[in-house]
Amino acid sequence: MTQSEPYDLANSFITVNGIGFHYALEGNPDRPTLALVNPASHNLTCWEPVLAGLLETFQVLRFDIRGTGKSGWGDDDGFSFPQYADDLAGIMDALGIGKAFVLGVAYGARTAARFALRHPQKLIALGLFDVALTPPVEQTEQRALGARARSMLEQAGEPAVTPRKSWRFYENRDAALKAHTAHQKEEDTSQMLGSLPVPVLVACGRQDMNLAEARRIADAIPSCECRVMEMTGHGSIFFRPDLFVSLVTGFQTV
Repeated sequence: MTQSEPYDLANSFITVNGIGFHYALEGNPDRPTLALVNPASHNLTCWEPVLAGLLETFQVLRFDIRGTGKSGWGDDDGFSFPQYADDLAGIMDALGIGKAFVLGVAYGARTAARFALRHPQKLIALGLFDVALTPPVEQTEQRALGARARSMLEQAGEPAVTPRKSWRFYENRDAALKAHTAHQKEEDTSQMLGSLPVPVLVACGRQDMNLAEARRIADAIPSCECRVMEMTGHGSIFFRPDLFVSLVTGFQTV
């Protein structure tokens, strides 16, 4: 018998803004809610390496942005970070979540940043991991830098994360592609984040091409804590999940 992948087993849906969104809400509802926004080309199951650790502190909300994973989509104008942010706000409303610590990794950090600007009243804190906010973003050396980080981790005796193919599954190739081209028309929002009334955590791997950009963003936010993750490439949850969890759970959100 073939073992089912997490993607096959995840099947909770909610309709917001006329779209059916695939989501998962887990953990103790008496704890603060942590809303996670997926990195590009991944669905909500990709958080598997860090989920158990995060659930010790938070109720965790995961979802697939429109056009990705198992979520539906509308017209092409809906593929934008402001819309993704509004979708998350609508999902929170529909689930009765008043406020959340909203955290995005890599491409997901762009949606998290837009959420902070459009829905600050729904925000406990903001997390921007492996972040860049300028279009377009140079990523040509990410593979080589990631290989270097993995080599360093191996030499240090750190356990490797074995990725599942299902973390990248999606229902429609064309919609997924459109969902991940929104950065081509997105303005730089970093300077707008400087007046946020909530704590902000910016973190990036040492072996990530986005490190300089992450530091620039952190410098623009007076309320920001900036952390560099050693031996970590782009997509930090897949390099050092324990470090990721410790940074998030140890962050002072109030």
